[in-house]
This record gives sequence, structure tokens and C-alpha cells, in this order.
Amino acid sequence: MTTDWTPAIRAAAQAAQAQGAMVPLLSDIHAVRQAGLDFLVAHLSSLSLKDLAKILQQSSGANPFLPYEPAMFVADLSDTHVLLLNKFPIFPDHAMAVTRRFMPQTGELEDSDFDAVARAVRGLPDGVFMFNGGKNAGASQPHRHAHILPSHQLPLMGHFPFNAAPGTLQQVPFFRFVHALVPLDAQLPEAEWARQLQDAVQAGFAHCGLEPHLGELPPYNLLGNRRGVLVVPRRCEHWSDGTHSLSIHALHFGGWVGVKGPDQIEPICQAGLMHVLEAVTQPRD
Repeated sequence: MTTDWTPAIRAAAQAAQAQGAMVPLLSDIHAVRQAGLDFLVAHLSSLSLKDLAKILQQSSGANPFLPYEPAMFVADLSDTHVLLLNKFPIFPDHAMAVTRRFMPQTGELEDSDFDAVARAVRGLPDGVFMFNGGKNAGASQPHRHAHILPSHQLPLMGHFPFNAAPGTLQQVPFFRFVHALVPLDAQLPEAEWARQLQDAVQAGFAHCGLEPHLGELPPYNLLGNRRGVLVVPRRCEHWSDGTHSLSIHALHFGGWVGVKGPDQIEPICQAGLMHVLEAVTQPRD
């Protein structure tokens, strides 16, 4: 039986916020439409930037997951993973599936990783998972973790070809870079869905030429939900026009674009939001 994590996440978040252990970040969000596609461009409010700066100045720079702050704990997912709050959430109900012991974000994913993601994402209504495979794919921490969050802020995902046959390799029509979209059978029991997800990711890796070397994979992003998973290999972390730069992570491929401040909105939109994604990925032949 699938556990509904929403009440536990909200209760933990309320307690953590009251203790000052979690600081929700407020964003100003702008709807942008380009080439018939909808994006959400967001930047942190000035108040949130000040709060974040204060906390980061006090941070030791140590691994925040080992040990994790007790206030961040939501639930035990398995013997290998825990469900933790995001310390600086920009979305409500934003949690993370984190390995109990250190495992590298760039390492080959294991059965237990897919089991944990399956248990977490299927416990949120319309839940989405994202994984940033290393710093050059936008990961902020080297300790293995997958983000789990609601999907209402990801407008491009509504155009992904999830209705195709489960397990088949698909292409998103408007992505002009190397990627793979693999639909999933959302009705499968949790354990079977986890194995299906694992097979889909491996098929996506093979299609995109993502092969491990000495136990580590090249940088890549995963973005998915119960209905399918997107695999995107990366060639660099940042887009830049020489004046402005932007670190790209998995959510950007869902149409949510977080920028540093309002002064970045016009340059990035002028560059073209799809062009920004193409600049950090591998071009299709």
C-alpha cells in the first residue's frame, strides 16, 4: 500500500520552520511564452535573498546530509534511504530521498535508489522526481539525493509524450538536443514500477550514450513522474552570454527557470529559453 507523504512532509516543515531550521524561499514568478511553449521564470525575492545570505554565511560547508539535521527528517524510506525536507524550499511539499551513508551523486544508481524514488514519488499526488547527476548537471551536493516535489510548476511536462507505449523510447518534439523520454505504466504496483523505472533509465542512458567510467557516469539530468522519465546528458553546468550566467538543473527541462534576480529575466528571454537549454546539452544530429 502506497504511503501518502504529504501530511508528514507538511507537519515536519511546520515544525522545522518554527525552529528556524527550514527557511522557505519566496519567488517572484513570471509567465513567459516562447515559440508556442509556456515557461515560468522565477527569481528570489529581495527578502529571501537576505535570509539565504545570512544562513549561508553561517554554514560550515560540511555535508548537510551526514549527519542530517533532526529537524529535516520526515520519514524512513528504507534501510538505505531517508526522506528529508529541503532546507531552502522554493516549492511547498518539497522533499528529498537521501542515502543514509555517503554515495556519490555521480555514481551508478542502484536498485535501492530506484526503490526509494518509487516509494517517495508515488506518495505525493502528481509527484515529480528530479536527479542532477553531478555538479556539471546542477547538483549542489555530492551526496546522493533525489528531489521529490509537486508538478504544478512544470508547464513543459504537459507536452511530454507520456501516452506512448510504456518502455518505448520517445523524443520530445521541441527538444533539439540529445535526450530520451521513456513512458511508464503508472498503474503498476510500487515494486514493479521501481524496476520499470530502472529499466527505463538504463534504456535512456544507452540511447544517449551515457556509459560509466571507473564507476562514475558523465553529467546528466533525470526528470519524471509516475507516467515517464526524461534523460538528458549534459556537456556543461552554465549557460552564459558573457555578461549573465545561469546554472541549469533538471527542473529547467520541465519549463521552470530559476534566475538570480530580475535583471536576468530580459537577457535570458532574449537569448531564448530553449536556446539556453541547448547551450548546456549535446546537439542532436
